Amino acid sequence: MSIRQGLTALVAATMLGVFAAPAAAAPLTDTTYTVGSGDTLSAIGARCNVGWQQIAAANGIANPNRISVGQKLNVPGSDGCSAPAPRAAAPAPAQSQAPSAPPQQAAPVAAAPSGFGYGIQVHAPGGDQRSIDAVKDLGFNWVKQQVEWHRHEGAPGQYDFGGLDTLVNQANASGVNVLFSVVKAPGWARPGNTDHSVEGPPADPQAFANFLGAMANHFRGRVAAYEVWNEQNLHYEWGNEPINAGRYVQMLCASYRSIKASDPGATVVSGAMTPTGVNNHLAMDDVVYLRQMYNAGLRGCANAIGAHPSGFNNPATAAVGWAGNADFSGHRSFYYRGTMESYRNVMCAYGDCGKKIWVTEFGWATTENTGAGPAPGYGYAGQNSEAQQAQYLVDAFNMAKRWGWVGPMFVWNLNFAPVAGPHDEKAAFGIVKNDWSPRPAYHALKSMPK
Repeated sequence: MSIRQGLTALVAATMLGVFAAPAAAAPLTDTTYTVGSGDTLSAIGARCNVGWQQIAAANGIANPNRISVGQKLNVPGSDGCSAPAPRAAAPAPAQSQAPSAPPQQAAPVAAAPSGFGYGIQVHAPGGDQRSIDAVKDLGFNWVKQQVEWHRHEGAPGQYDFGGLDTLVNQANASGVNVLFSVVKAPGWARPGNTDHSVEGPPADPQAFANFLGAMANHFRGRVAAYEVWNEQNLHYEWGNEPINAGRYVQMLCASYRSIKASDPGATVVSGAMTPTGVNNHLAMDDVVYLRQMYNAGLRGCANAIGAHPSGFNNPATAAVGWAGNADFSGHRSFYYRGTMESYRNVMCAYGDCGKKIWVTEFGWATTENTGAGPAPGYGYAGQNSEAQQAQYLVDAFNMAKRWGWVGPMFVWNLNFAPVAGPHDEKAAFGIVKNDWSPRPAYHALKSMPK
């Protein structure tokens, strides 16, 4: 699962001392451009020094031929556009800009969803009433389940949502909202030269978009939100292929259009990145990656921005630089608060303050009273007590609620100890033991005012 993968890479990088501070870059501001007679997206992009694909994505334009005189366009990552040159010849034929795929109806412009929320990730792909009952008992109103695409589309267009229906029905009957985080392309959709030893993205972004469109149609009105991929700034979540924010945003934008066409009321969340300061073939600094996503058109292709702010052995309220523990201190990526505030700063720099950050995974690991020691690479799990785990989780919820710019938050995790056993690194993050007995964090979250 994602925190295990993200943290393992991060810890390994720390041991090797390869952390690099995020590059200091002042993002450009956006420009509003009014379409004039004879304008084309490619010409507008050239005058604004921005790719026409970015403009199309930022404004939800599926068919680049369909812009109209007087239409106001948001031009992302541009602080000004030059005046159009006098027209010496007729404009280029419209089909020179046309996409290879058939035109699609443009999706609504991405807007921010409202409402803070309390959620938790479960492992119950075939349904599990016990897990849903626990979510309800906690007083939470959201549940997250990771959906592995390859298990539900064995061949193109052959969909099987099987046990997911059971889970969704159980959650709906209990008044619990559902977030699906969808990952892992089937073999038939992977690139021809892909590394099948790891999971990864499809060769064609539209293949993933088609699956999400079919899923959103099947679960229309029953699944409230979809997270499009997971920790895509990490090599083994991206198939050991070159890490590429632009390619991810292409997949996100295609998926956004498909989901909205099937279920306009569903919330689309961008894939949360793993917090890291590494910039090499294994990972990209998540703040750098977030900037690159915005430059590629993220703003127009998601209702909310996904985040996985990890806490390691630092309190939720600790500011960057707090060094109460010698290990895992200093760099922003080691702090829950530092990651959240850094993402918010990038969003506002790109004119996207109106959106909310959805914390689709967060937590603190502790092996106290589990009967198992820390898994390799997870030494900090032996440094956190169960009391600290409980306090940090509550503090994280309360601080985010006060901020006002955070949407639903999902604790990582509920039931991986019963699923995987106490020696699995995921169990240390869980709030129940392998026999389902509640840990102190369970009681703290249940009694926390909401």
